[in-house]
Amino acid sequence: MEANRDVNPPLSRIRVLEFCIGAAGPTAARCLSEYGAEVIRVESRARPDVHRGGFDETRWNKTPSFAKLHRNKKSITIDMSTEAGRSVALELVRHSDVVIENFSLGVLERWGLDYETIAAANPRIILLRLKGMGLTGPRAADVAWGPNLCALFGQTYLWNHPNSDVPSGEARTQHPDFMSGVVGANAVVAALIQRERTDHGQLIDEAETEVAAWLLGPTYLEYLFNGTDPLPIGNVRSDAVPCGVYPCAGDDKWCVIAVETDAQWLQFRRAIGDPEWCHGQGFDDTETRIANRDRIDKYIAKWTAGRSSREVFEILQDNGVPAAPIQDVLDQLDDPHFKQRGAFTTLNEPEMGLVTTETPPIRTSNGFPRIVHTAPLMGEHTEEVLRTVLGLSAAEIANLTTAGALF
Repeated sequence: MEANRDVNPPLSRIRVLEFCIGAAGPTAARCLSEYGAEVIRVESRARPDVHRGGFDETRWNKTPSFAKLHRNKKSITIDMSTEAGRSVALELVRHSDVVIENFSLGVLERWGLDYETIAAANPRIILLRLKGMGLTGPRAADVAWGPNLCALFGQTYLWNHPNSDVPSGEARTQHPDFMSGVVGANAVVAALIQRERTDHGQLIDEAETEVAAWLLGPTYLEYLFNGTDPLPIGNVRSDAVPCGVYPCAGDDKWCVIAVETDAQWLQFRRAIGDPEWCHGQGFDDTETRIANRDRIDKYIAKWTAGRSSREVFEILQDNGVPAAPIQDVLDQLDDPHFKQRGAFTTLNEPEMGLVTTETPPIRTSNGFPRIVHTAPLMGEHTEEVLRTVLGLSAAEIANLTTAGALF
């Protein structure tokens, strides 16, 4: 669709102050930035974010995860262990609309930036506190990390093959972190809408574990309504056959196939040439197919093994059968559908050069959300923010630097 670049971004007059590490809080702030919010990331050379590169200064501006999480943002360095640094931070709060933080419980309080204090300084402020376990409850002070939360809410148990000796372990993508960021951004937008009506900000208490549990709603309902304890089922579905991943030609190439109805089964039969093994077995009935899952899977695996995953995908989809190739990163970058929709874009990162990354997954007629600029260098905008937002003079900024407040 044609983008109207003359339209101001919907959050163009919103300033977000980000006190975050990891992925959850930064994802929330990044989502807001893609709709035009000015996001000022507060970080410190004394305690650099692991996604920034930790204490290895040579990696600070060369880490792919940081480039993804912090595009569109500004970076200001403040040493929050100093009184002068904390004073600068509180002054920035007075000039902001939203504060996002996801440190361990107690960090914000030690900095004197608890909700009561910042609301007294700025009654219109919206504070999103994104914690692994939330602000209250007996485990609120627990150390939260993506893999820990995956285990706690059941992902490592359910995301596994049946009868496996061990849980699936750490997922490469910590769903609670990224989903909590998206949910948190939605909560902030709702709070901004309410502020337009009331002229008051609010505190948002978000627990990643509860966001994760929210994603597993059907498993709870399975137990509550059917009395069945959900178990790991691997790649299959209990009510669909064939349903799973099947080997294809090539090294570690696979395709997903899911036949949910008897009508789809007949379409599947036609797509694969209606082989002899489909006849006289009663396989046109879902219950019979479920009872013969292993036999059917072996037949299908022989058919898929002689074809590429994309060929299997195209044959089945052209016949109305749900299927998809299991693609690695290179496959995705070369996918003609993704190319046509502009799912990926290339950014010129200052110290990494040309980097391909995903674009925001929404298309609108006014051109938002969008990527405006690359992730900031460490402290790249410190002087600019202090000068333009707080109105500090060059001498005042120099004094803060000398005092170690801007490290």
